Amino acid sequence: MSFDLSKFLTEGLIDSIKNGLIPAELATVYAGNYLAKSLITQNQVTQVADAITAYKAAQASATVDNNSVQ
Repeated sequence: MSFDLSKFLTEGLIDSIKNGLIPAELATVYAGNYLAKSLITQNQVTQVADAITAYKAAQASATVDNNSVQ
């Protein structure tokens, strides 16, 4: 079994976004840097962008839910 660095980096960014460990804007910068260094592919950058979009949508939904409870 071989180690897949691009998969590791992509999953690490996505997990960090989902868990709120790094801001979405920083994840975007990291993904861009990894792409520029050919460490990940454009498809993987798209996966990170999709994860950011999903995270922001979930955060917005949680804010709306919290405001409606109050």
